[in-house]
Amino acid sequence: MQSANQSPQQHRREAEQPTVRPFEPADRGGFLDLYEDVWGTRKDAAWFDWRFGDNPYVDDVPGVVVEQDGAIVGAEPCLVFRLAAGEETVLAYQPADWMVHSEYRRQGLFSRMTEALLERYDENGPDLYFNFPSEAILPGLESFGWQVLGRMPAYYRIQDASALVGATSASGATATLQRALGYTGSPLLKGFLSLRNGSAADSWTVSRHEQIPVETLIELYQRSVPEQIHVRRDAAFYGWRFENPRWETTTYVADRDGDAVAAVVVARESGDLEKVSVLDVLPVDGSAPEESYEALLSAVVSDASDVDVIKCGAETMPESVLRGLGFRADDTFPLSYVSKSTTSVVRPASGDVEAAGTWELAGQDVTDPESWRIQLGDQDVC
Repeated sequence: MQSANQSPQQHRREAEQPTVRPFEPADRGGFLDLYEDVWGTRKDAAWFDWRFGDNPYVDDVPGVVVEQDGAIVGAEPCLVFRLAAGEETVLAYQPADWMVHSEYRRQGLFSRMTEALLERYDENGPDLYFNFPSEAILPGLESFGWQVLGRMPAYYRIQDASALVGATSASGATATLQRALGYTGSPLLKGFLSLRNGSAADSWTVSRHEQIPVETLIELYQRSVPEQIHVRRDAAFYGWRFENPRWETTTYVADRDGDAVAAVVVARESGDLEKVSVLDVLPVDGSAPEESYEALLSAVVSDASDVDVIKCGAETMPESVLRGLGFRADDTFPLSYVSKSTTSVVRPASGDVEAAGTWELAGQDVTDPESWRIQLGDQDVC
């Protein structure tokens, strides 16, 4: 009913306000349509079900959507993880895939969605939020109590510089940059890698597994559970996290004298670039011998000789191994020209860190970047 103090125009604008509400199962198709509109790529129902619907830690898809005239014009869903520090474990939500249709931007929908999300899970939700926002939405998150932990550089081995430059031409990359990125193709480096691969293979056996060897990975995790905050590795995690239908996954296990010592889970994905990503490295605390990581990464590099780029996180894998095998950090020249390091942020569920004092998990300060060990597979990678 129109208020006596409202003009017909004001009443119509209020009636046309988009509705922010919890995500419902019937919203999947509208979400995927919006994803295609916003990101220019089509994802299918199997991808959505893996990413959100099949999460083992909750029974629904946490998040909110914006609806207008029966169409989904905004979305703020969450991935769900178990975070651990030592023996303590908590539930954590990772907001991902924030989206607003181009026709509805600059109307405050981001703030409305975030406010609705936090209100919905204020009492029966996660213990904390942690995620990896773009620079565009970072200021908005900070206004809702998110704390910046810092940058998380990744390491890349560029195997086809022309493909990388072509995929990032909009960033202004030049022929000079292409030459700088071409260092991995030099005969000198290839000979050096061959020597390193041989030395590692002398004392380590690396086996490859098309199916995730869950028991082996859990055993490696439980041998050295980090005191720092990290995503807990358990059967539920390994039964879900790497089942992306767009990935071709391989697990590499390094053993010596028949005993598994270290492992990595790797995903191959096709798109603008042919890419291989090292998503999971065990033990999570990085306590295995350096030579075991060298053997693993050497095997990955050997198997991925046909892809454009290999990506690896900075956590766990020793920097000396990464650099020795031709990887360079994305926050250093020349990759800083075409890539930006990921920013990590965190928000305790209360959102009031100052009032509560230092927010801790098993003695670890949640707002201290040194308290965390986060890998690529723990992030909202597609």
